[in-house]
Amino acid sequence: MPEWWSKLRRTLSGRRGLAADLNAEIESHLAFEIQENLARGMSPDDARSAARRHVGNLTRIEERAREAWSFPRIETFIQDLRYGLRGIRRSPGFSLVVIVTLALGIGANTAIFSVVNSVLLRPLPYPAAERLVWLGESDPKAEGISVTWVNYQHWRKENHSFEEMAGFHTAHLTLTGRGEPLFTRAGVVTSGFFRLVGAKPLLGRLFNTSEDRPGGIPTVVLSHRFWVDKLGADPRVQGAPLVLDGKPYEVAGVLPPGLRFFSPPVDFYLPLAQFDGETFDRGRHGSMRLVGRLKPRVTLAAALADLDLIMQRLAEADPGPESRHRAYGIFLAESDTGEIRPTLLILLGAVGLVLFIACANVAGLALARSTARAREMAIRTAVGAGRVRLVRQLLTENLLLAALGGLTGLLLAEWCLRALIGMGPRDIPRLAETTFDWQVGIFVGVITLLTGLFTGFAPIWTAGKSDLVGALKDGGRSATGGKSGHAVRGALVVAEIAITLALTFAAGLLVRSLIAAETANPGFAPEHVLALELVLPSASYSSPPAVEAFYDRLHRDLRDLPGVTAVGAVNCPPSAGDCGDWFYSILDGPAPQPGEVPIALFNTADRDYFSALRIPLREGRGFSDTVQRGAPSVPRVAIVNETFARKWWPKASAVGHRIKSGGPYRDGPIYEIVGVAGDVSQMGLDTEPLPEIYLPFSQSPSGAMVVMLRVNGDPQSLEPAVRRRVAEIDRNLPVESLRPFERSLAATLARRRFSTLLLALFAGLAMALAGVGVYGLLNYWVRVREEEIAIRLALGAPRPAILRWAGRQVLQLAAAGAALGMLAGWMASRWLESLVFGVSARSGATMAAAAAAVIGMAVIAAAIPVWRATQVDALDQLRHL
Repeated sequence: MPEWWSKLRRTLSGRRGLAADLNAEIESHLAFEIQENLARGMSPDDARSAARRHVGNLTRIEERAREAWSFPRIETFIQDLRYGLRGIRRSPGFSLVVIVTLALGIGANTAIFSVVNSVLLRPLPYPAAERLVWLGESDPKAEGISVTWVNYQHWRKENHSFEEMAGFHTAHLTLTGRGEPLFTRAGVVTSGFFRLVGAKPLLGRLFNTSEDRPGGIPTVVLSHRFWVDKLGADPRVQGAPLVLDGKPYEVAGVLPPGLRFFSPPVDFYLPLAQFDGETFDRGRHGSMRLVGRLKPRVTLAAALADLDLIMQRLAEADPGPESRHRAYGIFLAESDTGEIRPTLLILLGAVGLVLFIACANVAGLALARSTARAREMAIRTAVGAGRVRLVRQLLTENLLLAALGGLTGLLLAEWCLRALIGMGPRDIPRLAETTFDWQVGIFVGVITLLTGLFTGFAPIWTAGKSDLVGALKDGGRSATGGKSGHAVRGALVVAEIAITLALTFAAGLLVRSLIAAETANPGFAPEHVLALELVLPSASYSSPPAVEAFYDRLHRDLRDLPGVTAVGAVNCPPSAGDCGDWFYSILDGPAPQPGEVPIALFNTADRDYFSALRIPLREGRGFSDTVQRGAPSVPRVAIVNETFARKWWPKASAVGHRIKSGGPYRDGPIYEIVGVAGDVSQMGLDTEPLPEIYLPFSQSPSGAMVVMLRVNGDPQSLEPAVRRRVAEIDRNLPVESLRPFERSLAATLARRRFSTLLLALFAGLAMALAGVGVYGLLNYWVRVREEEIAIRLALGAPRPAILRWAGRQVLQLAAAGAALGMLAGWMASRWLESLVFGVSARSGATMAAAAAAVIGMAVIAAAIPVWRATQVDALDQLRHL
């Protein structure tokens, strides 16, 4: 080991220290031989000559000793590294362009990969997270249906595939007795939930067996955030009462920070058995889903087959509408990121193509520089440097530039990541937790290495192949203008143009989709509308008359506010998503097969909702005051949307037909259609409307309603007055949300804006880099052909002919790149179909616009080099021949 360290020290100290030591050692050995020869009686000259003959070739001895005393490969690498650094100092402009170009590509890739790593690749923070499965029920018409309490009990007790299984859903409750009433969100879970997510109490305990069953003691486990923000981190909170919806709950414990299973986060956790545990009807679906941990070496397919056997046994013992239900499951990591996964992968692929363009630019520059250094390479070859030595030198130089680009890109990526987190939608899971970790470090190292190898491939391939005689001649320019080198540079530029066209086409599709979503007719007038969202606590409003009385008074008070022109209420406002769907059937039509019963969205609205939002009634009438809940002489009525009416009566009126909730195989009320309303998309502005059935509030009162106030002027100015009116009616009722409805609608397009903005930025960056590539190639082409252009001019070629000759080079490259780009765009369009709205994924107009933009970019980038070709001084060039 001391010898190894001594060799390493000598290697790192450089040749000067090592050479001095070697010279001293050889001289001492030679002097010893001379002294011995003198002692034998030789003359000084004979003694010195004999000593030299005895010692041998001093140069060879010195080289052998150097190899024995040091690590020659490390020494050579250090020499190459120093030479590369000197090259950077000699060519600062070239080096700066390369480093900045690579930094842009590596930095953008690092930022996007950091997001992908955090959202898609990083394991969930739960024990054995790779075996956690999100479970629901399915039938031939739908997947992911909520699990009934009865089915959950059988699955949990009879399955052979899961170590643990727990149920969960969310609930909204009102906290009172601690200052102002507070609207809270609860995670309603079984006790096994905490074991699945690995939660341990920070204070107190979690649910026990007695609480995890129907009729158990009402207890609550607090989240750390709620405990700190709302209860002041009181250490004596265990055992204290918490009044939720008028019912006291005893605080059992507090969880530590970090549990983010629910999105958005919940304030506390309640025992699910006390909410759903008394349900004995196997067909009664609430909103419960399950999470389970697979046993080791059990596949998801085998586990679902195991649950299906249980469902078949239950169907035989209790036949009915649920007999066709089966188990549905997806790994928890996939369920959390299912909607955003395609978008992030497309963005990662797009930014990877931007890096390829950056590398192609640098490769073209490096190839041009290598031909300019042909004389240098020829001299090194002439003095004995082999091809391997030249390749090693060039590879070290390119890897050094790539490393500097990677370090600069890492600094740029930190800024980009902060920008991504700042402008990204809040509903992307774990986006706010994105950081640089060891996986990101490995990614940066790998792409930096690959970048260095790719950008150095062309110069390395041509190393040692130049014509030594031609390269060593003074002014021998033929060494720099080889056809093979120009063909490689041309191929790189064609690839850049093709990739840029494909990215521009994709960005154009998303931009057109965003414009279509923002400008599409939503079916109502969202401007000048204030949305008041309320959830009445069941303890205070336990009966339908109490709910109706509250909303009746609220409507009267809000109509009296100055500037309010209309007030209406709905359970599920436009773009709020699927607030509830169910089976139905048309009574005067043929009964569907059990597996073909249709599904529609069910909504609840009062008589003024359609006029308040200005949703047109296409047929029939709206809800009237004569519609009363439970009145035997008044039939149940409904209003359907246009999509529903066109589906069943495309050429006739839907008014007067009857529909049955639940379909023909389940119990359910019958409704007469009294009107057809205009289509309003419940799933978002960038989705197509689904069949929807509106039920009158007076016949189906709901405590959870969104009250829409149409006002004159700015709706935000009325917020204080609205809050006061709510408090005057019930001072213990919190307002869940109150804001202009246009703001809520805009939030539904946040993900689309995010993906469109990023892809447009990448396409713009790709176009700029491709423009630089075209400019560099044509500029180099003109430079190496100045003598040829001078000869053409001397032979009488007019300058317009030179312009056409040079312009033809641009058009050939642009046409080849555009053709390949259009083909790539058509092939990639199938991956964009899930992101496109209001326009075809293979839009010819978008492709034509993208092609025109990219070809125009190439022409503009080539304008200066082409113009330079016509300005060559023929006399000056011919004088130097």
